[in-house]
Amino acid sequence: MKTKGRAKALSLATGSSLEDLMGIVKKELGHPNALDEFIEYGDIFAKAKPLSPVVHILAGNTPEAAIQSLTRSLLIGSHNQVKLPKEGIKEFDVFLDKLPTELFSLIELTSDRQVADDWINSANAVIAFGSDETLMEIAEKIHSSQVFIPHNHKVSLAVIDSDDNFDAAKLAAIDIFAHDQRGCLSPHDIYVCPKIKPRSFASRLSNELAALNKKKSYKKRSIDEEAAIDHLRRSYEFRACNDTSVQIWKSEDNTDWTVIYEDEVQFAQSPLGQFVFVKPLPMDLNEAVNMMGGSISTIALHPFGLDRAQSLSLIGATRVCPLGSSQKPSVYWHHDGYQSLAPLVRWFNAG
Repeated sequence: MKTKGRAKALSLATGSSLEDLMGIVKKELGHPNALDEFIEYGDIFAKAKPLSPVVHILAGNTPEAAIQSLTRSLLIGSHNQVKLPKEGIKEFDVFLDKLPTELFSLIELTSDRQVADDWINSANAVIAFGSDETLMEIAEKIHSSQVFIPHNHKVSLAVIDSDDNFDAAKLAAIDIFAHDQRGCLSPHDIYVCPKIKPRSFASRLSNELAALNKKKSYKKRSIDEEAAIDHLRRSYEFRACNDTSVQIWKSEDNTDWTVIYEDEVQFAQSPLGQFVFVKPLPMDLNEAVNMMGGSISTIALHPFGLDRAQSLSLIGATRVCPLGSSQKPSVYWHHDGYQSLAPLVRWFNAG
């Protein structure tokens, strides 16, 4: 199966267009046929050869990233060895079921750690998702001839500069509700321009989250996840009783969603599970989030504009997107700033 055939099959499985999938190949490898035949490259010819096998170490809280990682590797024709979390990934299984036999034959699956360790030892490339500790363990097993692409824990946030159409709360709720706020792309904190009245925005956001949770509920969270949410709720409820700079909105009789407003602008990490902080947008946002260092993935911006996106890039994020789309990255996305195909090929020259 040539590149275009693989792209057609992956288009049907992912919903991405054939044009976009072939577009990635052209943008990153310079020519849509670079994997299939020699192409002119200055005064010589070149052909891209996929690294193979590629090992994917997946995390259960990042289904979209898992699907994109395997999609890109299949697009170039690599053989793939996939380490799944023990609990599996439902969305990933649905994706696999849509693949034709010829592509599915390029995939091996396991949830056994020892099998995955053996795979890592003989892989040409390893793509891993997980905590800093997990990725450090994997990095110790990587040797110098292997390509290692780590995706460690990241956080995201939103910035709302204006809300003339009063649609920002609905868009923010979409970003928070998707995948129950799991993964690195959903905002922990929403910074709202003081002119919009951030506290009022928080109230509107709570209404939007309540409405979304009435339409769909997620599977029960773990005991530890529920306990973390409950503990932080109680802490802020106590503060709100004695401090007017804090206010809390929450779902009743469950921990489905929680909205915290506070005057304090310093970035606060959420326990996830649709637990979000709303804060006034400070004059110096960089100072408010500098404690996160290089751990910021995405900034969801409303309204979106390239000039404003450029200014926000100075904070250290690798992606600025329109509010409401943080959990749906473009197929052209550079995940954590990495190119998606170029690191997974080697070039053969002739001439």
